[in-house]
Formats: sequence, structure tokens, C-alpha cells
Amino acid sequence: MVICTLLAMGLLQVIIFSLPATANWLIAGLEQQYPPQKDLWAQDKLPEAIVVLGAGRNRNAPEYDGESTSLTGIERLRYAALLHRKTGLPILLSGGQPLPNVRSEAELMHDVLVNEFKVPVRWLEKDSHTTWQNAELSNKILLAEGIQSAWLVTQAWHMPRSMMVFQSQSQNQGITYQAASVSFSSIIPWSDLYMKWVPQPTALTRSMIALHEWVGLLWYKLRQYQSH
Repeated sequence: MVICTLLAMGLLQVIIFSLPATANWLIAGLEQQYPPQKDLWAQDKLPEAIVVLGAGRNRNAPEYDGESTSLTGIERLRYAALLHRKTGLPILLSGGQPLPNVRSEAELMHDVLVNEFKVPVRWLEKDSHTTWQNAELSNKILLAEGIQSAWLVTQAWHMPRSMMVFQSQSQNQGITYQAASVSFSSIIPWSDLYMKWVPQPTALTRSMIALHEWVGLLWYKLRQYQSH
């Protein structure tokens, strides 16, 4: 009886998190913290650099000689390329290598940005493995170059955790960051209201992404509290 109850509860949770309505609610709570900004480059005072966070890799890409940056990474690079073309600001790519003897995420992103988008890259941060390390190591590079402000480019659902970490680690170093979010999936209107309540595998994936971010936010806040 206990096993059946646990199985039923587990199945119910999977169904709930597979609903687009659930996924949208979880994602929206993240994305709305840094809402979309049109013509970001038109602001009165521009930052001094563009920082793009790594987003994993596609390890099965024989058409690109084995590996390439992920589709999520492509979205970030596309926006970074636009920001650079509008402002001419230098770009820092941040992302390490999860395994030995492989190219870093920063190097894979560099290939796409330089060879495909035809946009130059000023700095590569190739040693980070977490968002925390992205911030720590990127700050060191920018400080050494005398940079005091930068746009931070990442997915809208990843921005709250990223901004919290970057701002926390840079508050005593004189660097300020501005959110430059991409890919706002929770604001896409639904043409069919009923489909929001039909379980879908893509919704389950989005729910898991959102839960990962919410847990990550909690973990980093606890880490900040302990450090103080």
C-alpha cells in the first residue's frame, strides 16, 4: 500500500510539472525579475564591456569537428553580437572545461562568435565550472583591465542567480553589472488556452530548469549568509 501511494504521488508530481501552466509559472517568477529591455544600447550611459556566460556544449557535433556550443549558448552569443555591433564594446566569454583534454566553453563560444558572427572577442575566461566561478574569474579579468561596468548576457531564467552572484562578488571591487537577458519564454502568448493544461515533455524540461534555478538561488543566498 505504501509503495502504491508513493508511486501515485510521484506520478502526480510528474504530471503537474509537465503542465505548460506550471512551467510558465515557475519560469515567469525568474524572468520577471529582469524584464525585457528593447534597444538596450540606447541608454544614456553605456557600460564598458559585455560578459557572456557559457551555456554548456553539444558534444555530438561531427559537422563542427566534434563539439560546438549549445543552442542556449547560441542565443546568448547572438545577442552579444548585436550589442557589440551597436556599441563596439569589447566582449568577455566565460566558461571552463568540465572534463580534462577538452576545449573550454569559452573557446567553443569564441569559434562561433568570431567565425560565424564575425565579431571580435577581447577576453576568454576558461577555468570556471559554476556561475559562482564565472563571476569570480571574470571579475579578476575586468579589474586587471580597469573595467568598472559591464552588461551580463545570459538566459532570462538564469539572470536572477547570475546577477546575484556577480553583484555580490563585485560589490567591494568597484564593478557594476547590468542585466542583458535573452530568451523570455514565459511571455509567449498561448493561442489555445486548453493546451496549457495538457502535459508535455517540453514543459517538464522547462519546469526542471526553473526548479534548478530556484534551488540554486537558495543555495547561493545561504552561501552569502554564511560568508557574512
